[in-house]
Amino acid sequence: MQAEERRQAIEDILMDQDVRSQGQLADLLADRGIETTQPMLSRDLRSLKVAKRDGCYQLFTTERVTPLENLASLLRNAVLAGPNLCVVQCEPGAASAVARALEAEQVRGVLGTVAGDDSIFVAVDSKIAGGEVVDVVDRIVGMEQEL
Repeated sequence: MQAEERRQAIEDILMDQDVRSQGQLADLLADRGIETTQPMLSRDLRSLKVAKRDGCYQLFTTERVTPLENLASLLRNAVLAGPNLCVVQCEPGAASAVARALEAEQVRGVLGTVAGDDSIFVAVDSKIAGGEVVDVVDRIVGMEQEL
């Protein structure tokens, strides 16, 4: 059996019922005539972006990204660093999460981010786009300060 067919069967099973272990999943696949191994199941689950929540395997069809507003306590400020670069400063260790959340905001003109430990370089296509990034961060930092 091809991996695609096996993975489709796994998706079908996970949508139909609660599965609490890979052993249970292997048994349910076997009931459908699909033999598999634990390493193969692990690869399939990873490929399908399946995670355990509340003791059961669940499919996550959309990427889980924490909204930037929820990370307000981690943000410090943002400044323009040239016509195509903005620097966002945050709490130590938070730059990767903040960068991903900033990308998910889909601010017009943001081309990408590079995260360090407590700072993020945001590549923008214009000085105007950089200003929009600064405005977004300032708005969220301001909301946090009001609390």
